[in-house]
Amino acid sequence: MKMFRISVGGVQLGISFSFPAVLALVLLTGCDEGSLLTALICCCLHECGHLFFMLIFGRRPEAITLYGGGIRITPQKGRIDSFGKDLTVLLAGCGVNFLLALAGLVTQSMNSFVQINLLLGAFNLLPFKHFDGGRALELLTEGKGLRAVRYTFIILTAALIVVMAVRGLVSVSLLITFVFAIAAEAADDA
Repeated sequence: MKMFRISVGGVQLGISFSFPAVLALVLLTGCDEGSLLTALICCCLHECGHLFFMLIFGRRPEAITLYGGGIRITPQKGRIDSFGKDLTVLLAGCGVNFLLALAGLVTQSMNSFVQINLLLGAFNLLPFKHFDGGRALELLTEGKGLRAVRYTFIILTAALIVVMAVRGLVSVSLLITFVFAIAAEAADDA
C-alpha cells in the first residue's frame, strides 16, 4: 500500500505508509533527530551505490520506494545482466558504506557517521533473501546450499544471544535481527 506515488522520467517514485510509521517509532524510542538524519543519509548513499552501477551498466530502475525497511530499488524487468555486473550492483551499496566509514576513520575518529555506515554495510551483507548479502550469495551459489547458510546464521545468532544473556548483556538490535531472520525464513518456507 503506497501513500504517495509519482512517475519521474519513467521511474515510479513512491513512499509506503510504513516509512513514516517506522520513522515515528524510531523517534518515539528516543533516537535523536541528528542520528536519524545521519542514518537516512547513509541509507541514501548506500542505494546511490546500487543506482550508480545500475546506470553504468545500462540498467534503469523501474521503481524507487521508501518503505519501513529503508529504500527499495526495483530494476526493470526482462533485462538479464552478466554475473559480474549483477554481483557488482548487489555489492555496490555495502561497498559505498564501507568506503565512507574508512574515509570517516581516516579523517576523524569513530563518530556516528562511521558507525552507522559500518553497521548498515554489515547488516546488508546478512545472508537473507531481502538483503544484498542474501541475493549475492544466491547468485554466487546458484541457490544451492543457501538455506544451510541461513540456518547456520540463525543457530549462531541464537547461541550469541544466549551467551550475551548469561553475561547480563542485552542487544535489542541483535534480538530484532534474530526475529527478522526467523520470520524471513518462515515466509520463504510458506
